[in-house]
Amino acid sequence: MSDECSAGQAGNVRGGCRSVSGARLSVVVVGVTMTALAVSGCQASVGATQPSVTESSSTSGQTPAATATSGPVRVDVTVKNDAKNVAPSTPLKVTVTDGRIDSVTLTTERGAVVPGTQQDGTWVLGRTLAPDTGYLLTVMATGTDGGSTTVTRAFRTLKPRVEATYRVTPDGQTVGVGMPVSVVFDSAVTTPEHRAAVEKAIGLTITPAQTGSWGWSSNTHLYWRPRTFWKAGTKVVVKAPLAGLQTGDSKFIGEDKSATFTVGPARISKVDLKKHQMTVAENGKLVATYPISGGLNVPKYVTRSGVKVITEKHDTLTMDAATLGVKEDDPDYYKLTVNYAMRVTNTGEFLHSAPWSVWAQGRSNVSHGCVNMGPRDAKAMYESSKIGDVVIFVGSNRQFKPGEGLDVWTYDWPAWQARSARVAANPAAPGKTATTPAATPGADTTSATSTTATARAS
Repeated sequence: MSDECSAGQAGNVRGGCRSVSGARLSVVVVGVTMTALAVSGCQASVGATQPSVTESSSTSGQTPAATATSGPVRVDVTVKNDAKNVAPSTPLKVTVTDGRIDSVTLTTERGAVVPGTQQDGTWVLGRTLAPDTGYLLTVMATGTDGGSTTVTRAFRTLKPRVEATYRVTPDGQTVGVGMPVSVVFDSAVTTPEHRAAVEKAIGLTITPAQTGSWGWSSNTHLYWRPRTFWKAGTKVVVKAPLAGLQTGDSKFIGEDKSATFTVGPARISKVDLKKHQMTVAENGKLVATYPISGGLNVPKYVTRSGVKVITEKHDTLTMDAATLGVKEDDPDYYKLTVNYAMRVTNTGEFLHSAPWSVWAQGRSNVSHGCVNMGPRDAKAMYESSKIGDVVIFVGSNRQFKPGEGLDVWTYDWPAWQARSARVAANPAAPGKTATTPAATPGADTTSATSTTATARAS
């Protein structure tokens, strides 16, 4: 395993990427035999009296694989036949002169057809090739004199030392208006150029259209958020054709991914730590008011102010201070089980039921940083909340900072735009915006019934 397979960002993301340095996997070829992949050149046409067709490769120093007999049509391909260790970034292009392209088919060894774009005698593959994959390219062309030819190219892309893995979320869910599109890698996307290429390759479709921007929270976490919260009812489709993109030294992405999700009602809560009260609005209408207790007025326990998002829901959760580095013999150590827990930071802040502090709820802050609620109120809040719902905290002098959780809303709009790698590569350009495409963050969208997690007890 490469030492590049480092842990992901704090929170629920588990680090590591899949090593591909081991034994080569057997490949089942669908529709194309391995013998066919080894055949070089084009196939000869019947009719020795026909003039020869010229077939060449535009790759420097390479010789034509074969000559077919047909009309005076010329077929040029940017990869030679039976080529090995082809870089995934190699531009695959077919050019036909003195004739026309009838068809171009590119298939993988597994039988998948990879589409390209054809125009004015040229066919191009407008994306990277997948690593460690066998391909068969078949070109059928007709010359200006009516003669036809078929040209084939069988080749294989290089096998990377490490295959970069990632997740696209949310997928198949209805989420709250604060949940961004999330593309989370299990190891670093190491350079600004690599990060910009990832951004450029991902397509988003948002209905209705809304302005937004990509931004990197870290070199493993890429998010797309709208300028303001999503409109309720928004439909989002994410297409991430990232296979073949490089993320590090001899490290390439191995597969494409996609995701779809829907945005539910706009449920936005506000926790006032000075008034010890939480109000809940849905689509702009006040639907609930709850007494709460926040973190003690002690530096390490003060609840953070800022815009947060519910990223996990747990019917039952064991809160263990050891996950925060507190030893069992420390007077501040605790381990207890709570109900109706909803995570809002990666530092251990939750909303949850706390029957032991009902006396303080609505009156004073007595917790270790969480928002304490009465059992009935906590259950009602839990049952009506979604992953991605927004919770705005006010009233403390401790600010929620980037890196402490799902932080896309800790930035104002210009600052968020500036976190796009494509904008960073061209500082003179205005902030990148989009009116189509979007999705949400992954490792933080888990829902569970019982677990143990980093949390502050209260």
